[in-house]
Amino acid sequence: MSVHEGHRDRLRERFLRDGNMTGFAPHEALELLLTYAIPRRDVNPIAHRLMDHFGSFHAVLEARQEELTEVPEIGPGAAMLIRTLLPLFRMYENDRLAERKVLSSYREARDYCASLFRGVTEERFYLVSLDARLRVIAARAIAEGTVDEVAVYPRQVLSLLLRQNAQGALLTHNHPGQSAEPSRADTEMTDLLSDVMEKVGIRLFDHVICGADGTYSFAQHGLLNQKEVSE
Repeated sequence: MSVHEGHRDRLRERFLRDGNMTGFAPHEALELLLTYAIPRRDVNPIAHRLMDHFGSFHAVLEARQEELTEVPEIGPGAAMLIRTLLPLFRMYENDRLAERKVLSSYREARDYCASLFRGVTEERFYLVSLDARLRVIAARAIAEGTVDEVAVYPRQVLSLLLRQNAQGALLTHNHPGQSAEPSRADTEMTDLLSDVMEKVGIRLFDHVICGADGTYSFAQHGLLNQKEVSE
């Protein structure tokens, strides 16, 4: 067994023994991951190069495919493996949170919305369908755009809500790297969708914007008419 193979085995045994990443330095976590993408090579220097290039562990995971492959010895396969981590984590977390998740307070709604955008760097718009008890039926990304623009179509929103027999809805989108404060277009879109939903008996619970400085709730700022919920 080579020195490199022995080091790989020790990393894997350490993870299996503890069952978590407690005690792993960021570069060691990347090392462990890279052992499954780069065979028969010492991946310790490559992990350090990733950390040096991007500056932090979270920045490595948030990097785009083309940015990752700029790092020496990171090929398309290793870059793809790294790129899958955050989407997989979001899928896991959203699925776990959606299991009879009740959004009965503004805080719960804000926390739920923030979880949808963890690691997302492009602007994205979600429609969260709710039942009469404000339990999550489904969360669907219905539009993606640039940092400055995202297109949402009322017909698409209504179609999804009606197919899911939703009694309520939560809208949420992000402002990557910017303030969560709504733009004029955000406010106009919210008013339009609220009116369209009301005509078919579906209540808009809230529209939450997630930005670099936190979250903004239309409901908490008195911009929606709706049932009382707790803080």
